[in-house]
Formats: sequence, structure tokens, C-alpha cells
Amino acid sequence: MISFFRINMLHSLKILLLCCAVQLLQPAAAAGILPENVQAELEQQWGIRVISLRQSAAGYMLDFRYKVTDPVKAKKVLDRSIKPQLIVTSTGNHLQVPAPSKIGPLRQSSREPRTDTNYFIFFANPRRQVNIGDEVSIQIGKLEIPGLKVSNS
Repeated sequence: MISFFRINMLHSLKILLLCCAVQLLQPAAAAGILPENVQAELEQQWGIRVISLRQSAAGYMLDFRYKVTDPVKAKKVLDRSIKPQLIVTSTGNHLQVPAPSKIGPLRQSSREPRTDTNYFIFFANPRRQVNIGDEVSIQIGKLEIPGLKVSNS
């Protein structure tokens, strides 16, 4: 019984250490998503900081993550009436946010954004037309974020 407990405890400790390592590595991978001057401009004007743009769902979705740094400025970005678009730089194709009838649009929106909270927007990627390394722009109302590169999950 005691050896069973030790094995489970060691296994749990290994999982915990792995999770911590993944969290520590994540900001380093996201640091190069946009040049620092562009990130600073986004924070100053729109109250957000881009975290990542990754392929998801076996490449059929693109997962855009950002952090709110100023809730007052970020209200414009999180407005439910605005429909975000992802624009593929090489083709000019516009990808939309899917909106299944039972759950609604696959994006977070908030009437009262919170500081230091991460938000997401999923974009459909039909026929996997956007691949890892492709350059895209994201448009949310009047906000346009050009030069984003898609990374792997």
C-alpha cells in the first residue's frame, strides 16, 4: 500500500513539474510574435497585448490569444457586435469566426474586460489554407494587426 502511494505521488510530482516547465517556456515562444514597438502601440492605443496565433483542431482552426492590459481601451476590441476577421496576406482571403447555433461565436467577448486576463478568438481554417509560418492580419473593427505569423500548437 505504501509503495503504491509513493508511485502515485512521484507520478503526480512529475506531471506537476512538466506543467510548470510548459508554462515557463510559453512566454519565450510568444515573445517573438510581434516586434516590441508594435506590441507597445497596441497596448497604448487598444489596451491589448498579443500572446499567440496558433493552429488548432488538426489545422482546421486558428487560435488567436491576447491579454487585456487596459480594460477601458480594450472594450472596443471585445465588443460583441464587431465581427473579427483573419486576412491571409498571400491570398487576400478573409476567414471568419465560426458561430455554431447552439453555442454562438467561438470568441470571448465581455462588457467589462478585466486587466491581465487572456482572451481568445477562434477562426475557421477551411481546407487548412493557412499553414504554420504563414503571415496573416487580424482585423477587429477598426483595429488591424498586420504581420502575424502562425505557429504550431
